[in-house]
Amino acid sequence: MPPQNKTELTLAFDFEVAQENPNAEFVTFGSFILEQLLTIVHQNATCTLRFAEIERLKLGNPLKKITEFLANRQGKITILEEQPVLGVWAVFGYNVTFVADERIESVEQVWVNLQTNEIDLFMKQEQNRIVYKQTPLYTYPISGSIDILQALNAATKYVQSLVEKQKSEQSNRLILEKDVERITNYYSELLVENEKRSNRKGLSEDKVKEIKTKSEAIKLERDKQLQEIYNKYNGQIELNLDNGMLYFVPILEYKIEVVFRGDAKEQKLYYNPVTKNFFS
Repeated sequence: MPPQNKTELTLAFDFEVAQENPNAEFVTFGSFILEQLLTIVHQNATCTLRFAEIERLKLGNPLKKITEFLANRQGKITILEEQPVLGVWAVFGYNVTFVADERIESVEQVWVNLQTNEIDLFMKQEQNRIVYKQTPLYTYPISGSIDILQALNAATKYVQSLVEKQKSEQSNRLILEKDVERITNYYSELLVENEKRSNRKGLSEDKVKEIKTKSEAIKLERDKQLQEIYNKYNGQIELNLDNGMLYFVPILEYKIEVVFRGDAKEQKLYYNPVTKNFFS
């Protein structure tokens, strides 16, 4: 029996399955139940931890691959230490709304590498390759210190620049200029015609006042039309953080030494088995 004041539903996301089960409620895009489910998910799942599972955390011939990665770096490279660590990525989901003569809604997801506090487009592209669990799988140390606030700021600035670029692409400057010119010319002609009437001989004071009032009304209507055009092509952007996730991914940490002309410098590199790339 369902708990008091609660209702249990059988949901079917396939039409044929719904036909075979008369008691099931068919759910598809736009359906009320689906909208309510998504609302519940958005209200309750605001932050999630995901622990990636890596089958084989090992890199063959690491010195050769590190040398290739640092191809532009002069000097002899030596690997001093190699150890598995946990890399951490913050994933922020934003709701973006472009409000002009209509509302255009979209979702933007941003991945931030917390080891470098940089936007990571490669992890976003490869995210479907990540197998993860909801509980920790490894006891590796976390690489360095992480700053969620700094990552959030970086992600928000990135999304803002992205949507501003999209906004400028949607706002066709040439069309805007043509519309502004068309409206300006139209109302300028109306004003000229109205002013000609005021120059006629023998007009009463009340008639002249009436013509001037009409000129002011024409100007107000012109300004109103121009403002509507500007609003249409220069809509406002509403940006809201909807959810966040942290991915803990086993990676390889390399401490290397680069010696060039007697000068030795140490550096840390990380190998990401998901993207199969190094980063520093």
